[in-house]
Amino acid sequence: MSNNSDSVLPVDKLFEQFHIKVASPLGGRLNQHWLVNYKNERLVLRRWHQDTHVDEIDYEVDLLKSISELGWPVAAVIEGPFELEGRIWGLFPYLYGEPPSVDNRAAEQRARGRLMAQFHADLRKLSGIGQRKDWRRCEEILFDSELDQLLSRNEKQQPEEICILRWHLERARKRVEKLQLHTRPGIVVHGDFTPWNLRFQDGKLSGILDFELAHWDHRVGDFALSWRGKYDEVIYGYDEVSPLELEEWELITPMWWAGLIENACKHLKAGTRDDGWIIKKLLERSPLMGPDAVPFR
Repeated sequence: MSNNSDSVLPVDKLFEQFHIKVASPLGGRLNQHWLVNYKNERLVLRRWHQDTHVDEIDYEVDLLKSISELGWPVAAVIEGPFELEGRIWGLFPYLYGEPPSVDNRAAEQRARGRLMAQFHADLRKLSGIGQRKDWRRCEEILFDSELDQLLSRNEKQQPEEICILRWHLERARKRVEKLQLHTRPGIVVHGDFTPWNLRFQDGKLSGILDFELAHWDHRVGDFALSWRGKYDEVIYGYDEVSPLELEEWELITPMWWAGLIENACKHLKAGTRDDGWIIKKLLERSPLMGPDAVPFR
């Protein structure tokens, strides 16, 4: 187990209070997970990140329950959420299976796009699940005047990065200004529909993991981290099952850029910097981008 103090598990107290035996750590991006034995079952123990608001936890727990009731293999909470040592915990089923093979990357991407479209068809049936705390659709991001102010305030300290961010922000705004995005419908999307968050067993889908980024958005908002500006086959596969409207094709690139720009501006606001991933992704191009495939200049 990691020596990082943030990943230390109060094993003795959990065992005493809930009769949980830890089998092995499973890690996590923000939330931490452990494979455990509980009442003769193999389950996953989650500890939510300390900065996670209770509204976010309730959102995800309710969403997983609703998706499970639709028949999809997701880990709906079994016990919890409960508090221990000032942190929030929960017990979830362990979803068996392996990630899809990526030996043939194009085939995997296209199959994943088709699966996403099927998943979205059922997600449309959900009602009463609104927006996740602190999330916004791209039209709210792109036309937020605070972004311009943040870029201007940091121009002298980071001239090259600010120039790249502003160029993409202005181009994204121009691309969407006639799309009337505020009138378009939305659905709850997974947010990170990637190979490592899918499980298959005996050729069948056995698990969809990690709903930490699930939120209400345009349906093409789910392309952000599954497409990443270059995995075009994901989108083509989706379109085979659920054809995209012309406006949605127009939205894909500015939607992707909007999320990257918002994350960059969060760093500017906090006085922090990422590892270069945001700018790297902004500068990536694919044929699917159409007129926005032109290089930054």
